[in-house]
Amino acid sequence: MKKLIFLVIFIISLNITNASEDNSLVNLENSWSTKNLEANFKLNRFSSCGNFEDVTKKFIKDYFEINPGWGMYRWGGVMPLDDVMTVDKAADSNQWVTWEVKSPSSTVEVKPVSDYSSTNIQVAWVDESEIIKTDWKYIYFYNSKNHKVYILTKKEWENYDIVKIINIPIIYSNPELFIAPNKLIITATKYSNSYYGYYWFNRTTKSIVIAYDTTDINNLKIDKFYQTDGNIIKSRKIGDYVYIISKTDFNFPYHIYYGPMINNVQTLNNTKLNTDMEARRLLPRKSELKPTDNVWEQNVSVRWKKIPYNLTSDYDSKCVDIEYLIPDRETMKKYNFNPSYVTVSAINIANPKEEIKTKLLFGDVSEIHMSTDSLYITSSLYTNYNFSCPVIQCFRAPCPALPCAMPFYGSWENTLIHKYSIDKNIINYKATTIISGTPLNQYSMDENSWYFRIVTSVNYPERYTSLFVLDKDLKVTGSLSNIAKWETFQSSRFIDDKLYLVTFEQIDPLFVINVWNPAKPEILWELKIPGYSTYLHPYNSDYLIGLGYDTKTNQWWGTQNAWVKVDLYNISDFANPKQTHTLTLGWAGSSSEVLSNPRLFTWQSSKKLLFLPATLYTNAPDYSTSYRNLDVFQWALAINIDKDIGIKEKARVTHINTTWLEQERTKECLQYANVDTTPKCEKIIGGWEYCPPVSQYIPTYCYQSSPIWEFLANKIWDYNNSFVIRNLYLDNLWLTVSNDKIQINDTNASFGKVGEIEMK
Repeated sequence: MKKLIFLVIFIISLNITNASEDNSLVNLENSWSTKNLEANFKLNRFSSCGNFEDVTKKFIKDYFEINPGWGMYRWGGVMPLDDVMTVDKAADSNQWVTWEVKSPSSTVEVKPVSDYSSTNIQVAWVDESEIIKTDWKYIYFYNSKNHKVYILTKKEWENYDIVKIINIPIIYSNPELFIAPNKLIITATKYSNSYYGYYWFNRTTKSIVIAYDTTDINNLKIDKFYQTDGNIIKSRKIGDYVYIISKTDFNFPYHIYYGPMINNVQTLNNTKLNTDMEARRLLPRKSELKPTDNVWEQNVSVRWKKIPYNLTSDYDSKCVDIEYLIPDRETMKKYNFNPSYVTVSAINIANPKEEIKTKLLFGDVSEIHMSTDSLYITSSLYTNYNFSCPVIQCFRAPCPALPCAMPFYGSWENTLIHKYSIDKNIINYKATTIISGTPLNQYSMDENSWYFRIVTSVNYPERYTSLFVLDKDLKVTGSLSNIAKWETFQSSRFIDDKLYLVTFEQIDPLFVINVWNPAKPEILWELKIPGYSTYLHPYNSDYLIGLGYDTKTNQWWGTQNAWVKVDLYNISDFANPKQTHTLTLGWAGSSSEVLSNPRLFTWQSSKKLLFLPATLYTNAPDYSTSYRNLDVFQWALAINIDKDIGIKEKARVTHINTTWLEQERTKECLQYANVDTTPKCEKIIGGWEYCPPVSQYIPTYCYQSSPIWEFLANKIWDYNNSFVIRNLYLDNLWLTVSNDKIQINDTNASFGKVGEIEMK
């Protein structure tokens, strides 16, 4: 007989000036009052759950014997089985329940926007999550300072109004957003403070997906709530489906299962291991809340009345459906294998009633590539060599046999690749292979005409970069190795049948590689220029934008980053690419988050404008004070990139208020005003006097000769909530976004400020 689940949701409305706050998500987390549902499932793919248990036990024993003293245990404690998969318990089910939301301020109809920004993605039609999204009518922004999602719309042409605020539970980490017609999707990793004990992986970490129905923006409704064990590694959206890749580290608590020492070798208690090793303790679980019209499926009650929702809890996969890769003893000696649970969840956001399908892999994940019909999961494997086993030195005989004090394996890098086909919520395993080296990031991979191309680098014993072209079965059809020997792989970009590859040692070689023939890729040209690019972006079919660092030689004759640079390359002649224009920004220490997160690259091609956040330093002028910064500021930059005219900075916008900066410096430096720097002298035997120098640190920004901006350079991170972290454009409006405010600037009016809204 099915249990009735009483879900108590209490929504508290907060009346603010411009918008109502939506607490439904916070209260959903705070108001679960339920025990686990009984789940009927047939255990596993392995051939059975018994087979699953046997294979896992054998792996644990083999791993322990091959890696003595290398327990995989990282956390501790014991948690009752009843608590393994609960959604956080809080409110008493007898609480009174209300559903109240204050009405927001009214909005006016505005003219549709024809040219507006979207998240910079790698693969067409495969969306990537971000903290800010817009469909031109609404802007959705997750504010990490306030832990809220703000929904804004136009109040009038030059300004915006907050119409809704969603409070995010504090236990949610790194929330990101997707949007779709009449939908807002929030993804996050949830952490809770409870023990998971000997269930061998961390059940207190959950991947969370919440889908809101935004048809009536004034009255948001949760369409779907989903959680599964593990933290979110990657997410993608294709059409009506959001795909979440979650990872749960497998951490076996060896110390609980230690047996006797035999000949100074630690053994395992096999009896206890065989008793405790059960599939229910090994399998990750999931919970799903979804609407239903079937009264027999409705097991959720609010105010003692059933509501049309169904709450289910189950295992992520049946044992017989798990695809796994556990090496045998000999392979384990060769490769450093650390198993995890990788869960791929397919969530239909257009039809919240559709059951969420999951695929469970017993393996690992470090990076993914996703096309519209394929998913590639990569993980790093290391080939061990020269095992080192230093022991604590014995100084007194007789010396006992001692265990390793710090066992160490040197290793070569390898990449394991799993391929899956994707068709809506149907995810099928296709092939697996292993190649040498490791990819740099997602842009190291690409799929074209069923061929998977991947760039990897090896750092030991020699440093070089390689390209592999794999067919639909992941068989290598062509490759290039030893590219730019002894240089560091910095960036790559596949565009159609060409690969643009950047490596660096003293200068930046930009390689143009033809991958049109998958059996025979070839280097067409190598362009050597100062510095290096960490991200490459197509300007048009004939030009390429490079964003990275210029470099300089320091006082120790080493090479270091000098400043941020923006380059434009003419690639119309693949056999003779040219750097046509360049712009440098700031001095040493300057940076932009876009260099490591290309999703922030905001390019308005119609106006040939690049918008990016940047922190720009001005250094002291000589080597003796090379680490002294005389100026710094955090900006949003508007840069015009024109293939005919060049690259020019058009505007800088900051959200940092420096009105009281001089007063703050004066207050800070007062503590040094009365420092006695008079040396204290002592008479020395023999008649002379010694006066040791006074050791007293006074920061250089307190010197009268120091510019006020040196004080800001030392205190810049005190203003981190005023850092411009994102940029949007909507026709001629340029929106600079920080945790403190959103400022609206007009690109048709000398980039001047025309409005702002504070994030309260």
